[in-house]
Amino acid sequence: MSHARSQHPNAPLTPAGRARMVACVLDRGWTIEATADRFQVDAKTVRKWRDRYLAEGPDGLKDRSSRPHRSPNATSKRKVRRVLHLRRRNRWGASHIGHEVGLATSTVQRILRANDLGRLDCGDRATAEPVRRYQRERPGELIHVDVKKLAAIPDGGGWRTRGRGYTGESSITRKVGYRYLHTAIDDRTRIVYSEILDDEQAATAASFWGRAAAWFATLGITCERVITDNGSCYRSGLWHRACAATDTTVKKTRPRRPQTNGKVERYHRILLEEWAYIRPWTSEARRHAGYAKFIHFYNHHRSHGALAWNTPMATLRQLTGDNLPAQHS
Repeated sequence: MSHARSQHPNAPLTPAGRARMVACVLDRGWTIEATADRFQVDAKTVRKWRDRYLAEGPDGLKDRSSRPHRSPNATSKRKVRRVLHLRRRNRWGASHIGHEVGLATSTVQRILRANDLGRLDCGDRATAEPVRRYQRERPGELIHVDVKKLAAIPDGGGWRTRGRGYTGESSITRKVGYRYLHTAIDDRTRIVYSEILDDEQAATAASFWGRAAAWFATLGITCERVITDNGSCYRSGLWHRACAATDTTVKKTRPRRPQTNGKVERYHRILLEEWAYIRPWTSEARRHAGYAKFIHFYNHHRSHGALAWNTPMATLRQLTGDNLPAQHS
């Protein structure tokens, strides 16, 4: 029987200590009282372990589960199956499931944890299947590239600063269009190169790739493969010629499977939470300047769980054998 908690095997009154105590009574002929005094326990404790040893042998000296033999108020198997079904089918949280099946939220969460469903991010968001993660072995083996479209900010700030319906909100002078964040991120180290550009046309994407590959080269990273979605700019001849110029093999994700390019998708989520919407920017120029600082922070100072809580640059130095601190302002 497994123990309810881990114990040091040689600590007093764990299985090894109980065996020594029982041996004093049975093998050496000590009295119950003398043994209790020697081991600093009550006499009835000595009797308990002696009797268990006589009845069950060495197995009787192990801890027993404190779980009762009967639990008349335990959650029925039918309700457990219902909880698991709602989790897998609807991806609901414990509170919502508890409301539907008539159980306390804590009870639902306990059931989910016991069945490895305690966290929604443990499975694919679309299919609920287990996530199949991969990571390349060396820097530059695979570069993820994508574009994120963001609404530009008019001078003085937009509705996030002034609130909905502010005076002049619908004025033509307030329509400032969109900005396009072109991003390239290394699969192994998560080092990112990104620019805010005016469109996502083929020529813009191709030029961006040339600058990105050159920047990675300054870090000693040779871009071997690049993976993108099936956007029009990445299907163009300009894109393929730009990648051929850097001797980089072009890869594409499967249609409707953005998870394949998940590392750059995750980066876009991070930049929304930690840069784009972290403060009420009052102009596009201010936000643009803030992006350069965010990229520096992301590469040099932001730790990543997938990198054993190292930063991207620290990971690169470890992989290349350079343990000197990076020179950066």
